[in-house]
Amino acid sequence: MNTQESIEAALAILKDVRANSTEPPATVVMPPDSGDFIIGNAEGFVHLAIASLKAAQGEKQSFKDYSWWVNYELDWPIPGLKPDPSAHTYLPPANTGFRLLWSKAWGYGAPLLLAICFAVGVVTIIRWLMRLL
Repeated sequence: MNTQESIEAALAILKDVRANSTEPPATVVMPPDSGDFIIGNAEGFVHLAIASLKAAQGEKQSFKDYSWWVNYELDWPIPGLKPDPSAHTYLPPANTGFRLLWSKAWGYGAPLLLAICFAVGVVTIIRWLMRLL
């Protein structure tokens, strides 16, 4: 079974699940500072999966007029799904090796460096005051 046939089979199953749902579908994109990014009930995620599979078939999906999709964050709204065969080129490189070591060292080293600079400054000021007296 090739990819397109698999997508068609999955769509048929999900559309059947959607037809048998009892709850109203809901998928909500929460603001990043809330700790939750996308929350939803089973029916909402089924609708999102259907939209994702249609995008995998090359159909652009717009969430503009869908009642099951709500986006509360105005800074980075998600208007829909757009197929892009070269999307993998936008992925950031994985933090491995030196990059991971550098990010951890900077994360721990920056506060330590500030504390050392503060301590040296305080000691210097105290020595200057002692010389003046």
